[in-house]
Amino acid sequence: MLDPVQIGSKVKALRKTHNLTQEQLAESINVSWRTISNLETGRVIPKLDLIYGLAKHFDITIDELLDTRITKNKSVTRIRKENQIIQTICLLDDRLLTHMEEYLQLIKKDFE
Repeated sequence: MLDPVQIGSKVKALRKTHNLTQEQLAESINVSWRTISNLETGRVIPKLDLIYGLAKHFDITIDELLDTRITKNKSVTRIRKENQIIQTICLLDDRLLTHMEEYLQLIKKDFE
């Protein structure tokens, strides 16, 4: 079952990670800022067209948007940091990406 509060929290975290206001996000997906506000506070269960628009805007799948397990117990700051790291990794060339992967494996071993 969809949890509107968790979905709203995820949308808010995504919006803040992308440094958007509610108004900017609303304009980009052709809804009112009140719709975004109501969604973020869990007052509404989003309709399919809104879910589709949000997923398309944030370049994620609908499954990723609706899967709230990954945002439970994560702060907006944590999600923002994760997204910044992902964006940095996406900019690496293949050689650096390979080195980064090897380095992460070494670090992971130290903490296991």
